[in-house]
Amino acid sequence: MLALADVHRITCPIGGTERDVFVFDHHRTAFTLWAHVAQTHGPLTLLTLDRHMDLETPQARAVPYTSPLDELDRFARHRLATRNDDHILAALESGAISSAAIIARSHQPGELSRFLPFTDPLGKRHEFAFAPTLERAGADVRALLEAASGIVLDLDLDCFTTRSDGHLDETVCWDKTHIDDFLRPPDFDWARVLPKVRAVTLAREPYHCGGFSRGARLWVDFAEVFFERLLGVPAP
Repeated sequence: MLALADVHRITCPIGGTERDVFVFDHHRTAFTLWAHVAQTHGPLTLLTLDRHMDLETPQARAVPYTSPLDELDRFARHRLATRNDDHILAALESGAISSAAIIARSHQPGELSRFLPFTDPLGKRHEFAFAPTLERAGADVRALLEAASGIVLDLDLDCFTTRSDGHLDETVCWDKTHIDDFLRPPDFDWARVLPKVRAVTLAREPYHCGGFSRGARLWVDFAEVFFERLLGVPAP
């Protein structure tokens, strides 16, 4: 992974086992990393936390997840959308992701029927489950994660932001209390999920987090909650 100059790799214990945490800016980079992890652990169940659904249909046919790293990276950089909203369906088509639990605050049930279940362009069937927050994750989300043999945990930092009511073009970053409330609700059993996590992908997407300065401050607060409180390891 050192060949990917824009990806930072952190190694820390997750659920009792040393795992990789990959940090990067553009969310479509996750396509490459999920494929890389699946080459070792087989197709994975995705648990993603985001402000957006990111379920647009890719315009290009995905390369297989077994492809060389440079080919995966080239596809993610140049063939996936610069809006960073089609990498999930591309990963399903590639074979890296087998099923997905989508925790997204843009939850709109009326538009999700085609994903229950979803059949990709190659005719493969994939199970999906949706919730707007972990606190409101239902039996379908829990069942999907319980059935998973390997999980990739994906977080977009803009999950912890909100558009200002007074200035619609302004992004308000959450503080540690709000981040903690979202990430660690009392009824979501992380102890059953973390031992199955094979890797973590973290997309910083500063342009959705109020810019570089605000995004950097948000990262500091997020890192304390995610690494120190949830994972029980020092923040990087």
